[in-house]
Amino acid sequence: PWASVRNDMIRHLKDDPERISSTMVDYYGMDQTWPGYKEARLGRKTLYERATAVEQAVLKDISCGLTKFNPKQFVPYVVMHEFEGLLFSDPDRFARGIERPDLFREFQTIRDMFPTPEDIDDSLETAPSKRIERLYQRYQKPLLGVQAVQDIGLDTIRRECVLFDRWIERLECLV
Repeated sequence: PWASVRNDMIRHLKDDPERISSTMVDYYGMDQTWPGYKEARLGRKTLYERATAVEQAVLKDISCGLTKFNPKQFVPYVVMHEFEGLLFSDPDRFARGIERPDLFREFQTIRDMFPTPEDIDDSLETAPSKRIERLYQRYQKPLLGVQAVQDIGLDTIRRECVLFDRWIERLECLV
């Protein structure tokens, strides 16, 4: 729930005003109490408009909880449809990264169905992780996801995923 995250984040930011903090939150699994969540679901908003609505609302709510707030101190990021969506930035490297090169064609077929990896569907049956698990039942998110990212590389993910790239750019501007 947002209240718990908010309290932790505000406490964290108060501890060190020089600290830069960020979030990487999955919109798909986000609790409905998060600022901007309900507004982001209204109307026919694009993926980018929904992410921006939540990120701006989260930033505003955090800033209201601090007497001295430097907006450069906190950079929220919303992954729209799960971290695993980012892995489809390069289906070949993804398959090799999880040591299942035989899955390349299936991963490529999924990727080809969407304009970007960040657009890959978020229903209970078609979420990126569910698509992967149907093809590879022993897929382990933390271990294999990290291996895949290392093989794919941040440059490729940034090139394919606009929201992710925007987040990294904002962080780079702060350091």
